[in-house]
Amino acid sequence: MLPAFAVLAALAPITAAAVNVSPLDCAGPNACDIVSVYTTIFWIAMAVLVIVGGLIVFAALRFRRRDDREPSQIHGNTRLELVWTAVPLLIVSFLFIRTTLRMDYVRNGPPPAQTIKVTGIQWAWQFKYPNGKTSNTKLYIPVGQVVQLQVTSRDVLHSFWVPRLGGQVYAIPGQMNHGWIQAYRTGTYSGQCNELCGLYHYAMDLEVIAVSDSDYKGFLAGTLTPGVGPALAEKVTGASAAANVKETDDLKFDPLSATVKVGEVVQWTNTGIQIHDIVFDNGAVPASDNQNGGDKYELKFLKPGTYHYICSIHKAANMNGTITVAGG
Repeated sequence: MLPAFAVLAALAPITAAAVNVSPLDCAGPNACDIVSVYTTIFWIAMAVLVIVGGLIVFAALRFRRRDDREPSQIHGNTRLELVWTAVPLLIVSFLFIRTTLRMDYVRNGPPPAQTIKVTGIQWAWQFKYPNGKTSNTKLYIPVGQVVQLQVTSRDVLHSFWVPRLGGQVYAIPGQMNHGWIQAYRTGTYSGQCNELCGLYHYAMDLEVIAVSDSDYKGFLAGTLTPGVGPALAEKVTGASAAANVKETDDLKFDPLSATVKVGEVVQWTNTGIQIHDIVFDNGAVPASDNQNGGDKYELKFLKPGTYHYICSIHKAANMNGTITVAGG
């Protein structure tokens, strides 16, 4: 009964409070093609289970021992043996052909509208867009367009997987694998590294955010973060900083909080050897690229408020900070 309960649980409606990551609830052509193949195999397997299980139960009841007489002995049945050899062969051949015919589509897909490079890092994802713009943890794509993913790793084996949009793609150091995704509708689709990759593997999640074409172009241009409106801060280079924050190998920001005025600049500096980044809770504040030792990141804040941020690579270690911006 346990497998039946598992199937029912997988097919049960997802509650509004839950994050929907069921691959059975596909939201793009790649994932839906995989579901189609899976569904075919599932129902054939169920038919085999019912037929074989039914015959076993029938034989056990019909021919159970009733007394001490020896039952009649049967020594082979050529016709029956041919049937139970041919039927499984036909089933397996059909499943092989059904799967093989879809493998190229699932792997390569239609011609892509654009290509995005995906890099796995302990323990975050970095995305590089066609114009050179980068983002961490959140991947923005235009709805209804085929996006090819070139997937690699900077350190250890990872696996990129967004269940509702497509199958997993291994991220291997020194090797470029590829896959593709496409979303039918705008929305946020959750994913996860699907390969054990170290201490904070459980925190190596990601989001694919499908937006309209105009919002996507605004995101690439840096003038709009989809869903949050105009930018609240802007990247600068070489400006005089009103506050300096260190990113340390102790997985802390030093200081944890800083206060500046509108129009002033905050500078972050990676003072260690580990990779860090700066990602704000408010998506209207630009996130940094991955920062190696010695790299700097500068932001000029345009609006007053309190801005909380994390290192998305080490969020499981609670590496976070706060910037308070007072009116100018």
